[in-house]
Amino acid sequence: MKSRKTLAYALGALILFLYLYRRRGAVLGIAAVFAFAGVFTLLLAPVCRALERRGVRPSLAAGVAVGGLLLLALLIVSAFVPYLATRSIELVRRNAPTVTAIMQRAGEMLEHAGLRGAGGRGSGDMIASSVAGVTAFAARGGMAFAAQTGRILFALVLSYYLLCERKRLSGHLLLFVPPAWRPAVLSALLGCRNAAMGYLSGMLKTSAFVGAATYLGLVLLGVPDALLLALFMGIFEVLPYVGPVLAAIPILLSSLPQGLNQTLLALALVVLVQQIEGNFISPYFTASSTSIHPLAALVSVFVLGSLMGIWGILLAVPLVVALRSLLWSIRQARGLAIAGQT
Repeated sequence: MKSRKTLAYALGALILFLYLYRRRGAVLGIAAVFAFAGVFTLLLAPVCRALERRGVRPSLAAGVAVGGLLLLALLIVSAFVPYLATRSIELVRRNAPTVTAIMQRAGEMLEHAGLRGAGGRGSGDMIASSVAGVTAFAARGGMAFAAQTGRILFALVLSYYLLCERKRLSGHLLLFVPPAWRPAVLSALLGCRNAAMGYLSGMLKTSAFVGAATYLGLVLLGVPDALLLALFMGIFEVLPYVGPVLAAIPILLSSLPQGLNQTLLALALVVLVQQIEGNFISPYFTASSTSIHPLAALVSVFVLGSLMGIWGILLAVPLVVALRSLLWSIRQARGLAIAGQT
């Protein structure tokens, strides 16, 4: 009888796993909403505690915190998005002849070498198909951005209720933990929160430095749209390894019409800023408890990026930092328990 029950549980778990795997896109979307809600809750919890110490009701404190974050986001969007949109369109328009010339030259070299596109297409067809592909990618990106904006707004609503009921929810969740394990669980959760917040703070400071240093260098080199390109570099800095490479492409394309020497100087600037960031700035802003080995960061970015796409690349390092903090807390709690028994 017991073996039948175990077999039934295993079969049910297998069916559930197969169903979730089949619906993995929807599952990842739901997980992203709750992940955003958790991040917003962690960020806004100190604000709520400060307001509650002043006598503000928890519901009002949560509303003020969430509303303040939303207002700040709207101010940033209203201040930068019009500039980013107009200058990005101008950047694409200005660099379109350069990209077309590069692709035509590449097509001519392939044709000269006896290599043609699929189906024997020439360079013109390749350029047309590439432009069509870029347009389709932009359309998909716009739809994905709209969907992600809806998820973030829903996550803000969830974070409001989590902030209002955070003490009650914490108490209910602790009831599922055996009393002997509660100190270790609380210590582990606190360590994960501190590690994640430390990494986030260090990453924001590092991105600000990279953006400012890139802007100063581009201005000295006389590269057009230095502010826009520097903003791209600072924003893409949050993507480990991949971000700086992607942000360097428009910098090189913008400097290419000014000559090869200017392009090489722009490339040297990007490499110099990245070297300073990796060897001096990032270690200074990131505590030793939130820094990880480059190999671990590279493997985590590759694995989670392959599984989850851009969000896997973005969340890989903070997840590894939080997981390491969790393992350290568990090991420390076990050591204290063993020491207490002896």
